[in-house]
Amino acid sequence: MKKFTLNTKNPLGSPTGLRVALLVITVVVVIIEVKLLPIVMPQVLNGKGNLNILLSPLLLYIIAFSYSLLKWINLNLIHYHEYKSIKKVIQSTQLIDYADKDKISIFGLRQVIAGVKVNYEELNNGNIKISFFANGIKNSERVGSLTERLQEAFGMTVISVNKKLTHTTYLLGDISNNKKEVNNDDF
Repeated sequence: MKKFTLNTKNPLGSPTGLRVALLVITVVVVIIEVKLLPIVMPQVLNGKGNLNILLSPLLLYIIAFSYSLLKWINLNLIHYHEYKSIKKVIQSTQLIDYADKDKISIFGLRQVIAGVKVNYEELNNGNIKISFFANGIKNSERVGSLTERLQEAFGMTVISVNKKLTHTTYLLGDISNNKKEVNNDDF
């Protein structure tokens, strides 16, 4: 069963969370270095110690970046086809509000002001459940009218649409499997 969440404003996680993790890890590394420095430096000066011991606490910084890396791997490698289909729907219906063309992010992309949040889930019976949360975008009414775009992107029929105040949930399925044929014996 495939399941993931895509937040188009912060697809790799919250930058505030990354900053907090970096701050906590920096404090931990400084404490470890302060404890190790009086022990290791005399040994290094005498030629008996190894300086690598002081560098090893810096490996804790890998923890801070692993969450964003795992989110990227999850979207771009594990759920590649589903992610591309959802991204195609979002871009074609303009469900992301961008800043002025002059404002760009660190990676040379236009800065996102507001964007939808999407929950994708494949159910056991082969159907797909996709929920769109408007999150304050200008075109929030478009979240409730994505039936045709979803059918084009996923090649499945939208079976039901559940519109709520906070989000809209679409259930996609292959109705060709449920067709019943009529033959001469039925008459």
